[in-house]
Amino acid sequence: MEHFTNEFCEIELYHQYVIVTINENIEFTLDKASIIREKLRSHYKSNDFILISHRKYKHQISSEVYKHGQLDNMKGLAIVSSSDEERDKAIIEQPLFNKPFTFFSTIEEAKSWAEVFF
Repeated sequence: MEHFTNEFCEIELYHQYVIVTINENIEFTLDKASIIREKLRSHYKSNDFILISHRKYKHQISSEVYKHGQLDNMKGLAIVSSSDEERDKAIIEQPLFNKPFTFFSTIEEAKSWAEVFF
């Protein structure tokens, strides 16, 4: 596992999935997504992977991230949160993502889904 942190997020890169945790009160914009995208390109190259968004903290996500910020080899998205508010936000975001999109209450459930996805 490779680990990366900066002022707005934490990234844990595994063989078939990545866990991204955005810090609290961050406005997650396309510019910030581009930084993560470059990390993902460098690590996964052309290999397929699943992105797990661990929504531990409240933050805002620009719809531009979904419209212009996706990599072709990202084959699915798992949102992880125990918050009903985050589940409601995910329901609004789901139509913006045209690949498998799921919601889990625990990170372990999301990891299991990612591991059997391929």
